[in-house]
Amino acid sequence: MNYVQLRRGDCLPAVGVLQKLLNRTGFRLVPDGNFGPRTESAVKEFQRLYRLRVDGVVGEKTWPRLAPKDLPIVDCVDVFDPDLQDQEAQDIRAVGGNPLVIGGMCAGVEEAVHEIVGVARKTFLLRFHGHGSPGVAGLGLGQGEIDKKPFGWGEHANIGNRNFSELEPVLTRLRPIFGPYGNIQFMHCSTGQGHNGHLLLYRIADALGVPVTGALQTQYGGGQYTFQYEGPTFTAIPEGATLETWCQGIPDFPGLSLA
Repeated sequence: MNYVQLRRGDCLPAVGVLQKLLNRTGFRLVPDGNFGPRTESAVKEFQRLYRLRVDGVVGEKTWPRLAPKDLPIVDCVDVFDPDLQDQEAQDIRAVGGNPLVIGGMCAGVEEAVHEIVGVARKTFLLRFHGHGSPGVAGLGLGQGEIDKKPFGWGEHANIGNRNFSELEPVLTRLRPIFGPYGNIQFMHCSTGQGHNGHLLLYRIADALGVPVTGALQTQYGGGQYTFQYEGPTFTAIPEGATLETWCQGIPDFPGLSLA
């Protein structure tokens, strides 16, 4: 089962979903998206009850025990960089995922959207893997340099502030794929960094109506880092809301017996 890996210190929409999942088993966490000591303690207690490794990390073994099957994760991998094909696409396949692979092309964003819309329903997490820079995410190119147009590829292989108005009608086709817990993660280097990064994430969040997270620093990827960020992140919530407000507003899950 494909999964999201979460640990103490993470501040993400997926953590808010995790807290709701833990509460359905009898815990009483306040969902705020912050993986702090109380959430870690609840994860460890859950792991003890299920005889899992008690490390406080939600990952390949713990996530399937907590999450129902109707929380689908969709991974979109930019394989213009062969390292992403060799590492991250293979990592996802190894745990039962079926990543959508997008090669280098001048209309990579539109191709990615077309592929995602064709398979995604009630999505919990849409996760993009590729190269980026502050305020830029490569979807079908691998370079993250809109201004330079490397190798002659057009601007439609990346999402950035400079081309966002032009690509927004394409991106909004993704709105119907999300379920009530839907959120997006850009697993790209520095996409969420600084003013340009924050601005791009807010523009996408408002266009699609779901929280959008980006990394603030370099992401090397591979192994466990295919499924988790390697450092701090920034999350934009639609209409300027807070992460805590969003987490408390998502639906509760039906109760689950631990017997």
